[in-house]
Amino acid sequence: MLINKTPLSDYNGKLKMGYKISGCELDVSVFHGRKRSFFNVLNTSVGLKTLKFPIVFHGKDEAETTSNKSKFEMAILGKSELELDDGFLYSVVLTDIGQASYPSPQLLEVEYTFTGVRHGEYVVTDGNVVNCDSTLPYTDCILTVTVTADGSNYKVGTVTFLKVTAGEVLIVDGINGRILVDGAPAAERAEWTEFPKLVPGENELTCEDTLMVEFYPVYF
Repeated sequence: MLINKTPLSDYNGKLKMGYKISGCELDVSVFHGRKRSFFNVLNTSVGLKTLKFPIVFHGKDEAETTSNKSKFEMAILGKSELELDDGFLYSVVLTDIGQASYPSPQLLEVEYTFTGVRHGEYVVTDGNVVNCDSTLPYTDCILTVTVTADGSNYKVGTVTFLKVTAGEVLIVDGINGRILVDGAPAAERAEWTEFPKLVPGENELTCEDTLMVEFYPVYF
């Protein structure tokens, strides 16, 4: 197990067998009219996973063991990137630290709870037709383009820039929720109702010029 690229063993910790990764939370809305046999699905929203990791820390005595645990918790506070033996990466946030138990002065056991998403390695590709191997219905992405000619109503995916100038670098950041022009915030120059998203399979993105597309493929 790697935590932000650091092995758990660097904290004198070991992941126990029996750790748990839940399925994704689902929010489903359906309509089943009166005296009807079938129903219509109105909306299906896929949420985050819950991950529970029982970890054992060790040291020469109780003080060192507790110190190892404390250093690990400092490292995982907030948002972290985990890499597990299943071959996937996980972007997670720590939500609970369980009660510590001491089987011996040299050992300490505790369970950590995280919430997050399973994903693959970061993808950077050029082109307005992009293949996405995510299995979740939607994948956030970042679109970057260098404008080749002055114009108006210039589209970058789902975002429309009212006016553009040749040479400007436009960034529509659907991962962090930002609109940038030449690296500076410029949301006032654009109109949109939603940030662009990729769907599983082939995606054709709208833009007069060639886009650079960045994303993490995400999985159930």
